[in-house]
Amino acid sequence: MNLLFNHKFKQISGWVFYLSIPVSLYLLFTDKYDELLVTKVYSLFSFEKTIITEHTENIIGSNGFHWIKNGLLDEILATLIIVSGLVNSFCKEIVEDELISKLRSDSLTLSLYLNYGILILANILIYELTFYYVLVFNLFMIILFFNLIFKFKLYQHYKS
Repeated sequence: MNLLFNHKFKQISGWVFYLSIPVSLYLLFTDKYDELLVTKVYSLFSFEKTIITEHTENIIGSNGFHWIKNGLLDEILATLIIVSGLVNSFCKEIVEDELISKLRSDSLTLSLYLNYGILILANILIYELTFYYVLVFNLFMIILFFNLIFKFKLYQHYKS
């Protein structure tokens, strides 16, 4: 069973994937997400109360199944990164043979090991609400690691 995308999508998905990551990081670190594309959306869960203590800030309470105002840019960029990353990762190569399939499989395995190794270290060393950011980054790191490792292995293969 061949579940790979057509090769013609590889270049455009790569451009979208690698350009949307720095844009997303910039918007995240400058807190611009909440200011752009604000509209009313239907929410299954939305949090109401924020409790601030000396060392942490916790959100408690849920009021779901109603309309809220929300900036949609973070959801749009996250979807863009995931879709373009998956398409870029799983597009056929010009010559798709057993060796390329093996390189793809090895790259995916190594990216999972790296990602979960980082997650284990973060679980031991990072606490409270900051760990939430680690989990969010973790969603995208598997795709990013896979793309980088696979491209490096392809480069080594074609170079030899």
